[in-house]
Parts: sequence; structure tokens; C-alpha cells
Amino acid sequence: MDNKDILKKAGLSDPQAEVYNCLLINGAMTPAELGKNTNQSRENCYAIIKKLVDLGLAEQTKDKKTTYRVLNPSNLEILVEKRRKAIAKNEKIVKDNLSSLLDIFYANNELPGARTLEGLDGIKEVYLDNLRAKKDVYFLRTRADRVLGHDDIESFMRQYRNQRPLLGIHAYGLTPVDKYAVKNATTGRDDAIMLHRTWMPDADYTAPVEIQAYGDKVALISFSKDTQMATIITSPVIAEAVRQILKIMMNLYQKTFPQNQK
Repeated sequence: MDNKDILKKAGLSDPQAEVYNCLLINGAMTPAELGKNTNQSRENCYAIIKKLVDLGLAEQTKDKKTTYRVLNPSNLEILVEKRRKAIAKNEKIVKDNLSSLLDIFYANNELPGARTLEGLDGIKEVYLDNLRAKKDVYFLRTRADRVLGHDDIESFMRQYRNQRPLLGIHAYGLTPVDKYAVKNATTGRDDAIMLHRTWMPDADYTAPVEIQAYGDKVALISFSKDTQMATIITSPVIAEAVRQILKIMMNLYQKTFPQNQK
């Protein structure tokens, strides 16, 4: 890999890499000299060298003529690190605000939209999207969310459940009977977080996927030990269909499962 390729990997444009490399090899030069020794015009060299100075890669010398020279190439590593942090920051900003842009897009387009989010951070994004939507949530719970057992996700879920009622969001869940759920229901915890349960036998639903419908969205959340991911589908028609299916299932279990009649 030649010098210019390395410089471009550091984020310099082709003209910037050419001028930097010329200074690196030849030492201090005027913009006019740079113009003669590169494919850039004298005017372009002025702009390019100014940008290199701004990036902390070059400096103006104190000679009689206005000349420029490169600084220690280790500054390239500093530049790359700064850009990496800026990219990471921008990535977080985009992820945090993407939902609002998608909502506007899908609201003005007839076709449903879907996006898949990977890992525990992707799962968290669904619940954060719940909060942003400020719409009641209907869901079919999987016990795998507890079996997964990540302290990070457990702490996040506690915060989510506490935040939800503060935003006036009710949750209607079709949930299997287990000791933790029964404890929450009988101690008033469910009432505090505005959770309305319909019980179902523990063995009736064993897939490691939670299904949610909220607002104009449907979410499929995989808590599988092998694959943690989530898919959010934005479509008013599909969301309403899933919501109605969940309501039908809840009504059937309320009538047929004794646990709901205590």
C-alpha cells in the first residue's frame, strides 16, 4: 500500500493525500511549488493546505516565503480517532432519532415498512419505541425473556416498566402462568405499572418470541439464546390485525382458563 492509499484510509481526500504526500517527501513548499509538483492548481493548493492545517496535519513555517510543511505523521492517528468518535456519536444520534423519520415516511407511503434490529440493543429499541409512541401495547409474552437472564436487559426492562405508566401507556398482556408473574399480579405490582394480564397455560406458547402491537406498529422480539433480535413492522392495517387477534385470544382464555376467573 503506497503513501497516498494510507492517507486516504485516514480520511483524506485524493487531492489532500497528494499534497500531504508531496510535502512529506519534499519538505516545506510554497503553494506555487506544490502546484508545480502535483496535479493540483495553485489555487487548489491554497485551499487544500489550509484544510490540512485545520486538521492538525500541517503548519505554516516562519520562513521569508509563505511555505508549509507536514507535522508528525502520528497526528494522522489522532485524526482517525477523532473521526471514529464523531462517527460513533453521529451513529447514536441517527439511531435515536430514526423512528421519528420512519414514522413520517410510512405515514405518507402506502407500503408497510420493516426494519430488523440486532442484539440486545435492538431489543431495547423496541421498548424505547413503545415509549415514544405513547400508545397502549398489546402483547403475547414469551417466558424466554426471563430465561435469557442478562442483567443488563433485566435492569433496562425494570426502567421501561416504571416509565410506561408515567406516559399513560396501558399494557394488555397474554402471559403464561409462572411464579414471578403471579407474584406481580397479587401484590399490586401489575396495577402500579398499568399492566392488565390475561393468563394462559404455561405450555401453550413455548416459542422464544414476544409479539407486540402498539400504535401503527407490530414488533417481533426474539429472546432466543442463539439469536437476539427484533423486527418492527410499520403498517396501520397489519398492526390492527395483530391487535384484534390478540384481543380474540385474550377473550377466549378469559372464558376458558380457570386462572382468569379467580
